[in-house]
Amino acid sequence: MPLTTDRLRPMKRRRIKLTGPLRRRRAAGAAGVLLAILLALAAAIERLADRGSDWNRYDHQTFPVVHVVDGDTIRIRDATNEVPVRLIGIDAPELPDAHWATEARDYVQARTLGRAVTLRLEPTQTRDRYGRLLAYVYLSDSDCLNLDLIRDGQAYADRRFRHSYRPQYEMTENEARRKGRGLWKDVTEAQMPQWRRQWLKQRQR
Repeated sequence: MPLTTDRLRPMKRRRIKLTGPLRRRRAAGAAGVLLAILLALAAAIERLADRGSDWNRYDHQTFPVVHVVDGDTIRIRDATNEVPVRLIGIDAPELPDAHWATEARDYVQARTLGRAVTLRLEPTQTRDRYGRLLAYVYLSDSDCLNLDLIRDGQAYADRRFRHSYRPQYEMTENEARRKGRGLWKDVTEAQMPQWRRQWLKQRQR
């Protein structure tokens, strides 16, 4: 039996009318996505604003050190309050139990507590996830505490994050290790931070 044009005619799509509850759910879902986008955008803008504020308030500015937390964190006092400062590019052993943690803390305390230091910030990031200011801490125009800690075997060159002086810090650590300075006198791999043990395993593959 021959096909007629009626049989070849495409079927019309039936438009599904959304009921009240379904329409409201879809609208709520779209609103939720839009809200998430707006919140993410607001957070990004806030981070940029904070970075600019930190840069203006702290970069190349001098402050007194009022407390030494450990081998890689100090507290400085600005015009209004105390500010925690995390020395960028290094990782000192963690108090209270890590190998060489007390020695590293005492080293920083002897060189900074009650003295004025100058902060220099990284252009890309001024705070860590804990809200601490990230900085290179200078005892004089040419004496960087971050580098001194690595050179004297009081801290590791932190390979987890990129920063302007990373190649120099890694070379300085290699020299400190070869000469057995500070923690390198007797530290074992098991006593090292977890990130460094993982890094060593990756190098061996």
